[in-house]
Amino acid sequence: MSLQKNINKYWDYLEKRYPAPKYVGKVKCMEFKDLKKAVNKKNANYLRKIIKNMYVNKEAYILKKCAKKNLKKIMLDLVSHYKKNRKPTFHKMLDGVPNFHRAIDKDITKKYSLYAIKHSFYFYNWNIKSKLEKKLKQGAYLHWRYIKFLAGNEKRQYENNIPSDGQIDRLQIVRYPSGGGELKEHIDSRKNQRVVSGIVMSKRGEDYDKGGFYFKLSKTKKINLEDRIDEGDAVIFYGSLAHGVEAIDPHKKLSWNSNKGRWFLGMFVNDSDHLKNRITSEDLSGNQNKFNN
Repeated sequence: MSLQKNINKYWDYLEKRYPAPKYVGKVKCMEFKDLKKAVNKKNANYLRKIIKNMYVNKEAYILKKCAKKNLKKIMLDLVSHYKKNRKPTFHKMLDGVPNFHRAIDKDITKKYSLYAIKHSFYFYNWNIKSKLEKKLKQGAYLHWRYIKFLAGNEKRQYENNIPSDGQIDRLQIVRYPSGGGELKEHIDSRKNQRVVSGIVMSKRGEDYDKGGFYFKLSKTKKINLEDRIDEGDAVIFYGSLAHGVEAIDPHKKLSWNSNKGRWFLGMFVNDSDHLKNRITSEDLSGNQNKFNN
């Protein structure tokens, strides 16, 4: 049996035997190079320990040094190019969907499954053509392929899919703007990707002053991780843990045109809009239920 199949089988075993975690128990730090080494060296015991910690012990990891130093500049240059050359728009995940960007405000967010105030730039692999787009993809997948493997998938699973295949990879550059950018409490689908990850490309105290990523510790308590996160780190965890992004600099005036705020490179395997009963993330804040009822 291959290591990937072994890992996937272990996930199946844990998911059948134990309930999915809801609140985080502990947050640990780990070097990305150590995870990468364990996968490359086929260290099954090391990987199974991480998996058990995440699922059974309700642990999350801050994965240190996941991105090369030039990735932030690549992101900002790409964002600048898209803002200058492409009008904001929206496209469902159907065959032929282009890369696009959209500022999601308090009105537009009502149309989504999650409440978020953000400017998002969406990238699909069949549209990766320019030098900047290729550099973004390369920087993301140097990290993402190892997270996929930890989650029980093949490293390159879904990478060449198109929407009519059912599941697709999507990269997302996100700016939660100073002045109230946020992402309300939610959980993520585990159907295609058990382990959630994305690379944080800002540092609190430099790019913004207040707010940031949090886990719920209980129904009434939360823990904000930003003091422990540096630019280029990722947070990895099982998708059923309740989490969100607290409002970024809510005391300031919101501006969609500046680069101030919290930057994030998201990577997720989505059900496409070709699926009738596609599974998405689930809002826990009550906001979207209010909007969509």
